[in-house]
Amino acid sequence: MLVPRAPRPGSLAAVLSPSWGGPQAFPAVFDAGLAILKKDFGFRIREYPSTRQSAAWLDTHPKDRVLDFHAAFADPEVDLIIASVGGNDAVRLLPFLDLELIRANLKPVFGHSDATAFLTWLAQNGLTTYYANSVMSGFAQLGQFPEALAWYQRAMAGERVDFTPFPRITQGTRNWTSPSELPAAEANPGFSWVQGKMATRGQLWGGCFEVLEMLKGSRFWPGSDFWAGKVLFLETSEEKPLPKQVVYWLRNYGLQGVFGQLAALWMGRPKDYTSEQRAELRRVVQGVVAEEWGATDVPIVMDLDFGHTDPRWIVPLGAEVVTDPVAQRLTAVEPFFR
Repeated sequence: MLVPRAPRPGSLAAVLSPSWGGPQAFPAVFDAGLAILKKDFGFRIREYPSTRQSAAWLDTHPKDRVLDFHAAFADPEVDLIIASVGGNDAVRLLPFLDLELIRANLKPVFGHSDATAFLTWLAQNGLTTYYANSVMSGFAQLGQFPEALAWYQRAMAGERVDFTPFPRITQGTRNWTSPSELPAAEANPGFSWVQGKMATRGQLWGGCFEVLEMLKGSRFWPGSDFWAGKVLFLETSEEKPLPKQVVYWLRNYGLQGVFGQLAALWMGRPKDYTSEQRAELRRVVQGVVAEEWGATDVPIVMDLDFGHTDPRWIVPLGAEVVTDPVAQRLTAVEPFFR
């Protein structure tokens, strides 16, 4: 894997809107995220022509979104690229991405949710990418979680960090009209170790369940030989698919022969599930993986701090990690950046 250099204070961050036009719809939240990137990370910001365009304009101009993506990679002054927010149609960008240009101008790419589309495709082509905060969802709220902010600062400075639970988390629907208003925080109950008897080491790949469903069966979906030794990480979106729907999606992975090849399965904390629904999700995931498809030895750990949750980790696609169900630890083998 090609691993980008760590961004430093003074680095120039390209901020793009590869999906939804959130910056125009809710500029106060967008500007709050930019303020965190400037104040707490010391980054300079460069916006592009499509960054603050409306959702309607972005919907009808997918190629313009790609042009900005290419321009950010090609610009020698740009040190990292951060999506403004998620959405639901980043898959439309994939046929137009210039992989040769992107490989020749390696730099970190941050995003979550709909960014799964391009993050996974670039990772399949040998680039480490980062399932992490976007400007409006994650960075805008990061100042309210000092422990998470400090974790991000260490990770983005090139230090090796472990995947440990943040002390506090939030559930519920965010008020997009206010950058500071979040649902009430609660104590983090920690990870759920579902199965596994020995530590394994593997390479991270995954993202948002619903976006990955859009990719299945296309040329942007991995082949059958891709999955050996992978740590597949999955999480559900704010649309809150119920455990029954997750069963259907997981059965497709089973049909592809994925579970018998994995080093581990990580699953993010499901947004807005009740405690009963979380318990049901744990039961059905193990039911599909172990009982239906016979993968009884693959470690499964759930309720992790990534995805549609605040605060959330940086999860680097392509990075080597150790999943240890005995010590109940998730460990990054190397720093996330060069």
